[in-house]
Amino acid sequence: MKKFLSGVYGYLILIIVAGVTLFFLFSNLTKKSFYPETGNFKVKGISKTVTVYKDDFGVSHVSAENEADMYYTMGYMHAQDRLWQMDISRRVAEGKLSEIFGKDALEYDKLFRTIGINRIVKQLYAQISPKSKEILQQYANGVNYFIGTHSQKLPLEFDILNYKPYEWKPEHSLMIVRLMGWELNISWYTDFLFGEIVKKFGYEKAKEFFPNYPEDKPFIISDNKDKAGEKIDTLNIKKTPPKTQPVEKTKPKKKTADASIEDGYKNLVDLGSDFYKTTIDAKTFLGIEGTHIGSNSWVVGGKKTESKKPILANDPHLSLSTPAKWYEIHLYNKQNNSNVSGFSLPGCPLIVIGHNDVISWGITNLMNDDSDFYILNRDSSDNKKYVYNNTSLPIDSLNESIKIKDINDEYDLTVFETKLGPVISNLSSAGFSSKLKFTSASNQIVTFRWTGFEMSDEIQSFYDLNSSKNFDQFKNSFRTYNLPALNFTYADTNGNIGYQAAGKVPIRKNLTDENMAFYPSNGEIEWTGFIPYNELPNSYNPKEDYIITANNKPEKNYKYYISNLYEPYYRAQRIEDLLNQRNNFTAEEIKLIQRDVYSLQAKEFCKYLFDAYANVKTVDKQELYFLDQLKKWDYELKYVSPLASVYSQFEIELYRNIYKEKLGDNLFRDYLFVKNIPVRNTSKLLAENKSWLFESLSRDFLLRKSFVDAINALKKKFGTDDMSKWAWGNIHEVLLKHPLGSVPALSNVLNIGPFEIGGSGTTIACAEYSFSSALEKGTYDVFLGSSMRMIVDLGDQKKYFTIIPTGQSGQPLHENFSDQARRWLNGDYKIVITDFNKMKEAGYKTITLIPE
Repeated sequence: MKKFLSGVYGYLILIIVAGVTLFFLFSNLTKKSFYPETGNFKVKGISKTVTVYKDDFGVSHVSAENEADMYYTMGYMHAQDRLWQMDISRRVAEGKLSEIFGKDALEYDKLFRTIGINRIVKQLYAQISPKSKEILQQYANGVNYFIGTHSQKLPLEFDILNYKPYEWKPEHSLMIVRLMGWELNISWYTDFLFGEIVKKFGYEKAKEFFPNYPEDKPFIISDNKDKAGEKIDTLNIKKTPPKTQPVEKTKPKKKTADASIEDGYKNLVDLGSDFYKTTIDAKTFLGIEGTHIGSNSWVVGGKKTESKKPILANDPHLSLSTPAKWYEIHLYNKQNNSNVSGFSLPGCPLIVIGHNDVISWGITNLMNDDSDFYILNRDSSDNKKYVYNNTSLPIDSLNESIKIKDINDEYDLTVFETKLGPVISNLSSAGFSSKLKFTSASNQIVTFRWTGFEMSDEIQSFYDLNSSKNFDQFKNSFRTYNLPALNFTYADTNGNIGYQAAGKVPIRKNLTDENMAFYPSNGEIEWTGFIPYNELPNSYNPKEDYIITANNKPEKNYKYYISNLYEPYYRAQRIEDLLNQRNNFTAEEIKLIQRDVYSLQAKEFCKYLFDAYANVKTVDKQELYFLDQLKKWDYELKYVSPLASVYSQFEIELYRNIYKEKLGDNLFRDYLFVKNIPVRNTSKLLAENKSWLFESLSRDFLLRKSFVDAINALKKKFGTDDMSKWAWGNIHEVLLKHPLGSVPALSNVLNIGPFEIGGSGTTIACAEYSFSSALEKGTYDVFLGSSMRMIVDLGDQKKYFTIIPTGQSGQPLHENFSDQARRWLNGDYKIVITDFNKMKEAGYKTITLIPE
């Protein structure tokens, strides 16, 4: 026995020694890339000395003599803290993941080479302003100087994957902007999903799955004042849907309008399924889940604040990951007396969200319907041509070579393009495979048009925005802006508040109803241009003295179609309710609103549930107990609340019981993927109670069944009938995942969390999870939420309040890698000051860059 124990102890000692050794090796490997954060450093590429102050959270405050040195230093600091994140982002956009991940990433490289962000950016760079090129070049110079002088001290991820970054080009920053636009694009998902449902049920029945935005809920612009031009009925709707153009040159058999529409959708699903599946898989590979991408930004005027100056709040809802989406930075240059601070995208110069000495601004997704599929006939007399608007045009082709790690031969990809965009049909057999000529059994092709293919100059827009001093300058800064289409909120130190929608919004001819915007046109629902900039929704000093943007519809009776993809109204309504409760708001009270987890959706759905039991005489005793408990609930999805678990399980069981049997497993999963649609649609169905979806089983029966199913599921999940053990946070957690964090040996170092968290996808404090995962796996893992929070009181521009989910540094084990996570989780903030004298007094870390 002693001999046995001696052997066991020996093995344990070996394991411990090996573990300690590995830890120190890993620690040393990581910390070799921790760069000095104080001291004087000579650098090439600047003309004057630049000073960078760093606070305890690692936020960089750049003080430069001139603009060129300021942007150079911004590139240098981005590279110091987020180099691998920058590199992986440009590789996604360029289709170069296979070079570092091997053949597992090949399908995703083929996808992005087909979309062609790399190609469109070459055209963009050629036409942007000289100022934009100058900024991009100076930024790239800073990035490249850092790469060149730290090639032996690269971040951990480069060592793990055994590669080094290549030169940063100005075009790479433009690629990251376009990639952000692609990530926020949900319209083509909806087009395809609608096509799947039309194929199964027909056009009229399919509309029962897709609601319009309710006319009695909050709009961004509430006063309905006319803007530029006359006001007309929304969409100028006609009674008969347009017929599609004939597919063949021979005269087609006459069909009804609906039958012709249905053929178009069926063809889209049949021909475009590879594109749809590969894109969903690519999002999963990159750690981007779901499409419920929303945000909150509101501004309160001085009549409703204690400081008598506006307060602006913003929290964009994006996928939660490590490193964080945003990089916080403060930029000052003496040459222009420019002093701007806020949040930037790693890999891109300029401040996207923030404030200067006079104005502050925030953003939310406009939810623009910015892409359309087209089904085009192939020319029956020439297989290398297609027919568009009765004109035969050549199918362009180009070759792309993809390098693959550990494979000597490059993968040769042929991409086919039309004048509208790339061909994405039958991607597994045409255009998505090696060395294939454009041959396919189908006599049709699918291409798509996206505003991301249009020319624009976002760098110039943000440059002008960063230096704006009043609302007119703020508005005019977006004239060169395109993608992603956004709502911009505004406030200034003179007490003004405002709003401007920005981006290219297509004008479609022959649009008969909002659902027809999903239709895969072959020319009949054509883009005839874009909404003139002066006619995009905007507002200035509204009588309510506040403006709320929460991905809700911008304006009632607006004369152009923008989208039918808006988020559920609950967040906008809740913010409005809270702002109407009182005046004299302070920044501290705005913080309380940002972390609010009260669910108007839960209140609404529970009302229908309670009504469903109103006339039921016999109810199971235990069922009645849980129902009575739910009636006592305050509708707050706090992480300690058991009733939050009861409601959330009831909600997903309700979706299952209404939709799954009718849609089938795969289509039901696709329907839940575009999350805002089932949420909005179920709200409409419950309110109207007249859908064909309730013909076999009544609304009230399905509500009661869903409640019973939820209770049974939770008993099984928690292994007890004791509801006090069912705290929401026990099943609703957030893990801030690193792209390499799925590797078991690396997960504890690269990932942050998991943490218990409250809220849901429809509360102000957003914490979204996958409905499908909750139903199929019983997991409510949060993957999307507030990617940062910012509050600016214009009564004191020398400081503001912010927080991000992780930390400023992208370096694992660095003190600023995860130091903000707990504050973010608890709804706390850090104070960021922009007064350099106070930074000196506070003893901020100081880096001085001296021209070599």
